[in-house]
Amino acid sequence: MRTRSAGLVTLLVGVLLAGGAGRLAYIQSTQGETLRQRAARQQTTTRIIPAVRGEIIDTRGRVLAGTILRPSVYVDPYLVQDARYAAESVAPYLKLSPDALYNLLVENRERRFAWLARTLEVENETDFVRDFEAFLRARRLRAFGVQYEPVRVYAQGRVAPHVIGFVGADLQGLAGIEQGCQDILAGRPGRATSTVDVSRRRVRAESLEPAEDGGSVVLTLDAYIQQVTQDKLRAAVEKYAADWGAVVVMDPHTGEVLAMAVVPDFDPSNPLPKGFNEMSPEQQLKAAEIWRNRAVSDSYEPGSIFKPFIASQALDEGLTRIDEVFVINGPVRSFGKRTIRDTHPYGQLALHEVISKSSNIGMGLLGARCRMDRLFRYVRMFGFGDVTGLGLPGEHEGQVRDLADWNPSFSPQSIPIGQELAVTPIQVVTAFSAFCNGGVLLRPRIIRGVISPDGQTLRDDSTPIPIRRVISAETSELFRRAALVEAVRTGTGKMAALEDWQVFGKTGTAQIAGLQGKGYGGGYVASFVGGAPAGRPRVVAVCSIYRPTRGGYYGGVVAAPVVKEILAETLAYMQVPPELSAGDRKSGAAGRKPPQPSAGERRQDVDAVGD
Repeated sequence: MRTRSAGLVTLLVGVLLAGGAGRLAYIQSTQGETLRQRAARQQTTTRIIPAVRGEIIDTRGRVLAGTILRPSVYVDPYLVQDARYAAESVAPYLKLSPDALYNLLVENRERRFAWLARTLEVENETDFVRDFEAFLRARRLRAFGVQYEPVRVYAQGRVAPHVIGFVGADLQGLAGIEQGCQDILAGRPGRATSTVDVSRRRVRAESLEPAEDGGSVVLTLDAYIQQVTQDKLRAAVEKYAADWGAVVVMDPHTGEVLAMAVVPDFDPSNPLPKGFNEMSPEQQLKAAEIWRNRAVSDSYEPGSIFKPFIASQALDEGLTRIDEVFVINGPVRSFGKRTIRDTHPYGQLALHEVISKSSNIGMGLLGARCRMDRLFRYVRMFGFGDVTGLGLPGEHEGQVRDLADWNPSFSPQSIPIGQELAVTPIQVVTAFSAFCNGGVLLRPRIIRGVISPDGQTLRDDSTPIPIRRVISAETSELFRRAALVEAVRTGTGKMAALEDWQVFGKTGTAQIAGLQGKGYGGGYVASFVGGAPAGRPRVVAVCSIYRPTRGGYYGGVVAAPVVKEILAETLAYMQVPPELSAGDRKSGAAGRKPPQPSAGERRQDVDAVGD
């Protein structure tokens, strides 16, 4: 009997074992992979090691944008045994609501990770982290921890925000250099994988993939010149109650942008306008215009600052002489269907006076001589109608219509006075530099190079990039000294004159084109483009102020003083020796005087400040 009972037990055990094995085989075949993955998740943890975003540096090594690490607090809700106890313990330490923290823990019970407080700004980070971790150990709150996260900081404040740009919550570039050089700056995050126990405490390190920090971008901007430029531009925009203003300062021999300012501006560390999230989509779109880098993205009819580009090429090709006298007989003149007006009733003007006194009629006469095919070639030669290749996001090519769309009754007079086309400030200052460097159009540059996290040069962009010759060296020198110097010495740009250096340049007052380019919509763009010293130019700058509504609107009144002040500060900062002697200051002349018309030729000299 006993033997029979033992046999039954053995049989039963065998059946159970077989059933268990079958069940295990079934689970293995149907759920094995899922269970293995679940076990792996429970037994291992992977920590992302953030890469440090590279710096943005000015040409003298000043940090414009950098990265610091700040502590962030996280929780593994799955490991929280008493959500109420945990919430009431941790919330006061982090200045959170206990109820809100309790709800977060309960609602995310099945999750293995949740942020509680990110990038905390505390007085002493080291002490805070040490004390907080000690507090967690004392309360046996192993589900909570601290991890350092990178935070973008802008050491110079609101300096060059439209150039530098800004980043989003995850440090992705959203504008300016931050966006355009995202691949360089971002680096590559790393990973650390470890085996953990049931309380998520690390038992053994499994693998480590180090982070690769981002490279740093060195700009051609100089923070001091940039700050001066912003201050002078802001004062003018406020004084004349303008919609906006833009200034670009450049080294004409290298194409390096020394400053690029737009007003209104913004704080790159807090770029959202006040109340942005409560605005309607239409209001947000309007408010976001403050981020536009109008120095590269906005185009407008240039007006009279465009005259030198046409006149110099006509001079270079022998279609006129610098001392050729044009019979103006203004202030109004008809060219068939097109009527041109001057601000003052000039009788006769030499070509250099057509520029210095900004005669529309004189340029209309020259335009008729050039004809449309030449004018189109002149415009395109100086780079208008193309992006400059500066490398900033959102650059606009301006607007130059195809030659087939030009109107023979209007375009030969409109184009030479800066109408029927649109340009950007960066295009103007780039083209104007050809009057300073021997007649060569250079590609403007705002990035000087890239360096690795350990200081090695990864990319060197410091070499000037010539695009093409637009006028001869002789024409460049003659036109600058004869026409552009005279425009400041006795012409429409007198308010740009300096005591120690001879400024040269050209004023412009352009009507704002209407919608879709039809007619004019009211208001003006006041502009001045110029440089100094005239003998050997070191700096050029363009200033355009859009729709000034108080105290004046002429380029010679509104924009020329801005360039004057920027040039004065910049040349002194660069320690450029004074160019003008006491005798020059007394006589109001510098260097070679402009050629005079032949004996017997009469002209009417009218002192004109305005255009």
